[in-house]
Amino acid sequence: MLAGSFDTLSEAWYYAVKEIYTKGLLVNTEYGIKAKMINGMLLEIKNPVQVWHKKDPFCSPERIKFYKEQFKRESAGKHGFEYTYIDRLVNYEGFDQLKWMQEQLKSLRYESKRIQAITWIPEVDCNKKEDQPCFQRIWVYPYRNNRLDVHIHYRSWDFFKAFEANIIAFQELIKDELTGPTDFMLGSLRCIGDNVHIYEDDFQKVEEILK
Repeated sequence: MLAGSFDTLSEAWYYAVKEIYTKGLLVNTEYGIKAKMINGMLLEIKNPVQVWHKKDPFCSPERIKFYKEQFKRESAGKHGFEYTYIDRLVNYEGFDQLKWMQEQLKSLRYESKRIQAITWIPEVDCNKKEDQPCFQRIWVYPYRNNRLDVHIHYRSWDFFKAFEANIIAFQELIKDELTGPTDFMLGSLRCIGDNVHIYEDDFQKVEEILK
């Protein structure tokens, strides 16, 4: 189990990369390559500003812009893939989950445990061998002081390549869809991963940043 509470995104990323690489189990994957992995992760980021670790080789202004664009409402259905996360969040079998979440916050459902959106569609994803969504759910908790804690849940997370870029893009989504249109302010951001891993083709880069 990998768990910790951190002030910033970059601190959380560096800590988890080190833990996964030095303590993770070496396994074969369904992609035909090996990976270091840990089952079970909970990282809390208390001050989730959009700043990434200077040693993260997969974060750059251009890459971050690309990730953010994939979470924009206006880009739904326009990426040429079978689906994207934003597609399933705003058009889940015809239902706009993000609009619903926004409406619950506007109606001041303080202390509700029921405000969430999901991506998994059983009749679609259970019948596929691969390419099911890694991101599973976004869940929020609205406090009476208008603080909004946000939980982001992944079933599978390529931690070294994608964690910081994913979370920065999610912060943009939260601002656009949840805090921006309401009176709520983002509180803590908690990142939950069922399986977090680093693939063997990244091992050398990881060793370089851990020196």
